[in-house]
Amino acid sequence: MNHASMSVARSWHWPSRVGLRVYSCYFVVIGALFVVGYGGSNWLAAQRAQQLHLYLPGELAIPFIPAMIAPYLSINLLFALPLFRLGAQELRLLGRQMITTTLIATVFFLSVPTALGFTRSTVASDLASAYQLLYSLDYPYNCVPSLHVAYASQIVFALAAGGSHRLRVSLALWLCLIMASTVLIHQHNILDLAGGLLLAACTRAIVKERGSHSSARVRPRGVATQTAGSE
Repeated sequence: MNHASMSVARSWHWPSRVGLRVYSCYFVVIGALFVVGYGGSNWLAAQRAQQLHLYLPGELAIPFIPAMIAPYLSINLLFALPLFRLGAQELRLLGRQMITTTLIATVFFLSVPTALGFTRSTVASDLASAYQLLYSLDYPYNCVPSLHVAYASQIVFALAAGGSHRLRVSLALWLCLIMASTVLIHQHNILDLAGGLLLAACTRAIVKERGSHSSARVRPRGVATQTAGSE
């Protein structure tokens, strides 16, 4: 068996039963951790007399663009795409990474409470109800690191692996649009975005596929054996 046959081909496909079951289990766990961890620490931050403000004064001049809530909310579509591209093992890996991300972020939120630099704007348009719902569910605390950016980054990294150049560019542009939207609807400051990207990258480096190290050690011997047999 050569190396090419050992690699798993990436393609878009309808979700399998195993994939749906794996995704559902991890989605429930991540959702519960998010509600308890992020929601609870957000509520606790609101009770504190002081929070850190980690932004530059010049950032407050960034305009508020209500229509950017569309790419902000597009993360919900992004959450569904792994089902149509990743296998069960890859879904488990992504799930473990996102669970770890949520736990690390919650510890940071509790240890270093931060507050949003922007004053939330009143939206007088067809988008008013969307912003009212967003503001009622998400208090302007727990800004660094941005879980919105961390989650989006991890999903994009997973989807882009093994993909074509066009797919990687498209996903990168989508991620950039989501990141820009968090600032342009005044949900985050710039440092929050950097924190989210860093958290996603660190988690991917820490939480890897199980058995990857052992397989890396065994593979050279297997290749050597095949070479010797072919000579």
